[in-house]
Amino acid sequence: MHDQIHGSDPKPKSDPCPESDPRLEALPRPESMPRPDQGTRKSESSRKPSPRLLAICAGKVNPYHHLKSAMIKSVIGSIESPTQVALGRLGLLGDEQAEVGLHGGIDQAIYMYPVEHWAFWQQQRALLGINEAMAFGFVGENLSIEGLLEDDVSAGDRLSIGDVLLQVTGPRIPCIKFNWRMGYAKASKHMIQSGRCGWYCSVLQTGVLVPGASIHLLPGRKLLNIADQLRLQQKHIDRQLELFK
Repeated sequence: MHDQIHGSDPKPKSDPCPESDPRLEALPRPESMPRPDQGTRKSESSRKPSPRLLAICAGKVNPYHHLKSAMIKSVIGSIESPTQVALGRLGLLGDEQAEVGLHGGIDQAIYMYPVEHWAFWQQQRALLGINEAMAFGFVGENLSIEGLLEDDVSAGDRLSIGDVLLQVTGPRIPCIKFNWRMGYAKASKHMIQSGRCGWYCSVLQTGVLVPGASIHLLPGRKLLNIADQLRLQQKHIDRQLELFK
């Protein structure tokens, strides 16, 4: 028996985590890097495979620097080991969220991220001497996918994966935890500038997810794609922060 609910107008939540921290001053700042929003996304979308689910990842809340986070995810199912994973209204079985009320919830039940972006992040980090390889779940995503990018999806679109139905609710707005994870202080800004943010989804129909399953995009109104929505939301957040300076 699957739990099905009606879709609603998505109301994505902004991540209130601060983007800067004095401790990040010790991290390298790639000031001389080429602008990450110039011409790099075209190569990722030029030869896209058919959309499919590559891996399913979940994590527990643990101390992370001076905060708590569930960003560090473990692979619980992948193309190489296609384990079935149950999905409920609030997310994957076994997945947790820190700061409940700010993260997670119905509108952020699932975080999806395209593996096409791995090469971009590897390049940015390699310029700083960071050679740790990217892997499924590395940026904190629940579903590692291929064949869909932020330019392809908009809030309100539905994604059918097997017997599961998701609805895109909005982009991820990164914070200081993403900088820590990537190992340099401007990672969040590079995510926003490049539009390589991934997106959150609500669960319209629960069920079982299996890596390797095809992802079918059911378009909504297509008012604004995820990459553009991220930039607009960030400008709004920046204006709000200016009021409190």
